[in-house]
Amino acid sequence: MSALTVCAATVVRARAGPTPSTSTRTHSTTVQKAISFSAATALALALNAPIALAIPQTSECATNSCDDNDYSGRDLTAEFYTKGSLKRAKFMGSNLAGVTLFGADLSGADFTGADLSNANIGQCNLTGTIFKDANLSGAIVSGANMDDLGDIEGSDWTDVIVRKDVNDKICARSPKGINAVTGNPTAMTLFCD
Repeated sequence: MSALTVCAATVVRARAGPTPSTSTRTHSTTVQKAISFSAATALALALNAPIALAIPQTSECATNSCDDNDYSGRDLTAEFYTKGSLKRAKFMGSNLAGVTLFGADLSGADFTGADLSNANIGQCNLTGTIFKDANLSGAIVSGANMDDLGDIEGSDWTDVIVRKDVNDKICARSPKGINAVTGNPTAMTLFCD
């Protein structure tokens, strides 16, 4: 250690007072962070800045199983089910527009007549998942397991990007029906024709 380093350290200690104990330093750091956060929040509010909300990384259903739960006929637009276990859950006729179900296990779930427009079902397990008469327009499905989907008759897949090999497999099932809400034929929205 050079003389300059020792001298600088002594000056810093002299200005700061005696070296605080570990618990005092931890408390002091916590208080400083709280004050910094409060000051930043106050400044953002004073400047009328938009408030940014973090996307939750997990959900209640990720820590506690929501398998077989019934969410039918409900407005669930304020909910999220990220990485949740929702096997065989019922969402019939529910509004899930814009909701994130990212990474959830939705195997055997029933979304008959549900609004999933602009929902995020990326990286979900969709084995046996029923989308009969559901509106999935604009939904994100990237990385989802869609190899063995359940009934998709009357569902709308407008603006949903589906990997070509998966889309071909879905189209090989000759999807039928017209979505009652959007009026779009299922086969057309999957570009099967």
